[in-house]
Amino acid sequence: MFGDISVNDWIMLIVRWAHAIGAVAWIGGSAFFALVLRPVERANPNLVRPILRPLGSVYRELVDISVIAIIITGLILMFDRLTGNDASTAWFIVLGVKLALAIWMFYLVWHFRQSDFDPTEQSTGLTARLSWLIGYNAMVFLGVIVFFLASVLRVLFESSISN
Repeated sequence: MFGDISVNDWIMLIVRWAHAIGAVAWIGGSAFFALVLRPVERANPNLVRPILRPLGSVYRELVDISVIAIIITGLILMFDRLTGNDASTAWFIVLGVKLALAIWMFYLVWHFRQSDFDPTEQSTGLTARLSWLIGYNAMVFLGVIVFFLASVLRVLFESSISN
């Protein structure tokens, strides 16, 4: 059963798994903050705010580990595909879009850290209007799009090797 799978195939399987787990942890955590904790905090600020700071620090550690895992495994996966002859033009275009969105997400994390971003603070004015582009909502939205593009890349790659 496992005799046909090479050591390289096993390594790439582990790399894909680590990439997916890192992405799920990061995007899942962002979704939990944006869609669960923030609405509960708005409804019960005095009850929830005392636990948000400790949760935020643990979440930052999770994001740090996830980002490192995603970058390292993403580079390995990208170079694995680039060294083969099976990547189509459409695959390269989708990869470029996925990378651009991922870089935007990494920038958002960096920006939050530089500005000492506090997810418990309420946005006002222009910041509130742009939160879909620059806040945790953007992380969730972009993360879902990046997940979708990863699936598109997989379909494009499998289609190119079956032809």
